Amino acid sequence: MNTLLRTILIVSALVSGRAVAGERTATLDVENVSCAVCAPIVKRTLSRMPGVRQAALVEQDGTATATVSFDDEQVTQEALAAAVTNAGFPTQVQVTQR
Repeated sequence: MNTLLRTILIVSALVSGRAVAGERTATLDVENVSCAVCAPIVKRTLSRMPGVRQAALVEQDGTATATVSFDDEQVTQEALAAAVTNAGFPTQVQVTQR
């Protein structure tokens, strides 16, 4: 009985599309991150985007690398980069992984 129930749950998740939902990670190159206030602004901008699960930043010499986990059914990597660019930090998508 447990095997049957487990199989039904897995099949229903696959049919509904949730098991295939697009959990993605994007790496963004962010420019002009040159002061103590900049990184928190970038992180807050990303974190407030719909579908973003986590955002982390590593700063180095006026630039930063942002790693963002997000649901691609709710937001695109291009929209993430555009939001940070619109906040005043020119951004490009570096790498996308599943």
